[in-house]
Amino acid sequence: MKPTAYDSTDLITQEVLKRYESTPDPRLREIMLSLIRHLHAFAKDVKLTSPEWLAAMQLLEETGTWCAPGRNEFIIFSDALGLSMLTVTQDYQRPEGATEPTLLGPFLVEGAPKFEMGQDISRGAQGVPLYSHGRVVDGQGQPVKGAVIDVWHSDDRGIYDVQDHFETNGAWARGQLNTGEDGRFSFWSVMPVDYPIPQDGTAIRMIHATTGESWRPAHLHFRIVAPNLRPLVTHLFDRQSERLDRDAVFGVRPSLVADFVRHAGGAAPDGRNMDGPYCTLEHTFVMAPA
Repeated sequence: MKPTAYDSTDLITQEVLKRYESTPDPRLREIMLSLIRHLHAFAKDVKLTSPEWLAAMQLLEETGTWCAPGRNEFIIFSDALGLSMLTVTQDYQRPEGATEPTLLGPFLVEGAPKFEMGQDISRGAQGVPLYSHGRVVDGQGQPVKGAVIDVWHSDDRGIYDVQDHFETNGAWARGQLNTGEDGRFSFWSVMPVDYPIPQDGTAIRMIHATTGESWRPAHLHFRIVAPNLRPLVTHLFDRQSERLDRDAVFGVRPSLVADFVRHAGGAAPDGRNMDGPYCTLEHTFVMAPA
């Protein structure tokens, strides 16, 4: 074996880069070479010690144990470090007028329960009743028929179904709907509230040791998919939240702040008579071309 001066940090980096230059896929090669350069530069810049490196590896190992269907602890780290929003912002080139995207979050569940338009997706979740309705249109304002809408959110405790014995209790405040010929959608659920990111995993330890900002403003998650249009992942935030400027994961965009209108009671937009307080939300989503 040819002798290598592994006691030189620069030579170590050069040797690693040389080996990865043989990566067959061009895009993967570009990513890996840049990742190695930046990782090695970071380690040199902060003079990373062996105990610190080991602590980081152990943290990653522990983080994996917190991952399960419906919760990805690594995504929480990515969100809290601003990487998720940075990626979304630079990757999603949207034409003027199209709805802005935001981060996915860690609690998406594929294969959510299906509902007809106007049904209640709350499935017993506690909170003030909320009627949400609106349209999905393309860039020319034409209705998008058959768009698949996934929606999910917290209850009035500030937790999601995947944090509440999901395996036995099943999904609540979560559902999938399809728009009609006119591109319209509607559903009942309950009002989301401000909530802290999970307090029982590894990401919260980083936040407590650094920014201390662990709360998210109240919001609904939406993922909308339709043929020949770019999938849209976004939120709608409650304008009355006091934490719009302190989102722990940097996901608030002004265009996504919406009016969750409070009502004392009476006839809801779908004709349902409400004996007590309820809220309404109306919004039009404009999808970008694929």
